[in-house]
Amino acid sequence: MILHFICTGNIYRSRMAEAYCISKGVPGLSVLSSGTQTALNGLVSIAPYAEETLRGHGLECFASACWRQTTAALVRHSDILVFMESEHYHYCIDWVDSSMQTVEIWNIPDIGSGVGPAQIGTVAERTFAVIVHQTDLLLASIALPHYQATAF
Repeated sequence: MILHFICTGNIYRSRMAEAYCISKGVPGLSVLSSGTQTALNGLVSIAPYAEETLRGHGLECFASACWRQTTAALVRHSDILVFMESEHYHYCIDWVDSSMQTVEIWNIPDIGSGVGPAQIGTVAERTFAVIVHQTDLLLASIALPHYQATAF
């Protein structure tokens, strides 16, 4: 089974979700993430605040090494699609087969331009907490063997 997290740049929300989910080590589950507009990232691999958040939870080793562009092939080959916002779903809608795939839209906002350097770590931690909660609910709902939620 393939679980695919999708956001805009694949440097923040979807990457944290992917790392957390991979850290669970669920047998039979492959996890990936991608972004609908990764070309805007330039050479940035992961947002520093995402990296710091993952490091704070001991999960940095589960983060993929680089961002990945969302493509039709990646979407079509995924069993479960998690879109961080509805705009990501609309970007992929022509590639989604809702009769064959599970689709969730989590409505987790990106870090806004109004967030200052002093607040960014707090916002990233709150985002991560929502991702952990949503991921745990999702994994429990698909009844994968050997899965247990972990509190962070």
